[in-house]
Amino acid sequence: MNITSAKDKNSTIKLTVELSDLEMDKYLNNALEKLSKQINVKGFRPGKVPLEVAKQQISPQYLLAQAIDLALPPTYMEAVKQEKLEPISRPTVNVITENPLKYEAIVPIYPEVTIKDYKKIKLTKAKIEITDDLINEEIKKFQKYHAKFQDVQREAKEGDRVEIDFQGFDEGGAILDGTTSKNHPIIIGEKSFVPGFEENLIGMNLNDEREFTVTFPKDYFHKPFQSKLVKFKVKVNRIEERNFPEIDSDFIKKVAGKEMTIDQFKKEINDNLIKQKEFEDQQKLESELFELIAEKTSVEIPEVIIEDEIHYIIDELKDSLAQKGVNWDDYLKAVNKTHQDLHKDKHQEAIKRVKLRFGIQEIFKQEKIEVSDKELEKALEDENKIFESMNYQPKLNEIEEMKLRLKNKLKMDKLVALFT
Repeated sequence: MNITSAKDKNSTIKLTVELSDLEMDKYLNNALEKLSKQINVKGFRPGKVPLEVAKQQISPQYLLAQAIDLALPPTYMEAVKQEKLEPISRPTVNVITENPLKYEAIVPIYPEVTIKDYKKIKLTKAKIEITDDLINEEIKKFQKYHAKFQDVQREAKEGDRVEIDFQGFDEGGAILDGTTSKNHPIIIGEKSFVPGFEENLIGMNLNDEREFTVTFPKDYFHKPFQSKLVKFKVKVNRIEERNFPEIDSDFIKKVAGKEMTIDQFKKEINDNLIKQKEFEDQQKLESELFELIAEKTSVEIPEVIIEDEIHYIIDELKDSLAQKGVNWDDYLKAVNKTHQDLHKDKHQEAIKRVKLRFGIQEIFKQEKIEVSDKELEKALEDENKIFESMNYQPKLNEIEEMKLRLKNKLKMDKLVALFT
């Protein structure tokens, strides 16, 4: 087998592999033997067809195609080994001649990465202060969650939960898809509906009917409704007043899961808020750092890596929409895009994400950022305490995923700490 290699564009190596007649005959014979066990010929038991008989039954072109399929993986691996290459993704293969087989394989390899002046990056941590107002806001959220609702015979006001029938119409009076519901629950003032809708429910009584118009926001998620004027017809079927629980020992025990004083309760809320703010600040710092690393990173990325990333981004979007119950074809129709349009739109995002990954890995290497077994063990112990409190025993595959996630988090924490 004749193997040659040459440097190609965008961090790839072009391998040229050429088989001899004798080597090609081996794969043709292997293909014939494989196919002979799959075909049915009258007079012979399945899998027992003689090779010469099988050869007469199989198209020469099909036999050659099968032989090429058998030849490509082992000859490619042998070529990679001989040339001491370390591919980072699948090759792009172009067959030049079929018999004997000669082909080119464009092999993506780890690129050379440079990050301009990354040591000059400086991030500023936020100063975290937890005020009494923030603590009281959290307590108010708990009160809302544990609130009781009671039917009332009066006009609806802000904070009430109402059940309504509604239907939306365009300016020509036609019913609009997706704007009809029966006995729909809504808490007035929670801003769960399009702006302007909930305010029009204030002052309505049980069984009242009302018509009003609402203009949808220009950035509304469903494009056909952006900046659209819609007339709604609404009927009130139920009005309930929300009663908040008193902040007493029973309430605290229900929220905290244990008995404690009001001061202890507020201290626990304070500690949780600090952790939450620290987590949010860490996320913010990571985001800032990632932007700077991507901006400063120069790297020639193999096209196949970019293509893989585009497919990954689109698959992420599909999964996200599926979890929300949105059909993929309906989404494409709503955003007025084809799959090809979306593929093109995601090209720059894919480049940025791949650049960032290479940049981060380069800094890990340059700064010798590693996670020790002891550090990982401590993080696992902390995580296991959470599972124990939930009376849950993680499965083996979950433990492995947890180790990988925690290791990545610890490395990212060290990366951020390097620049703060």
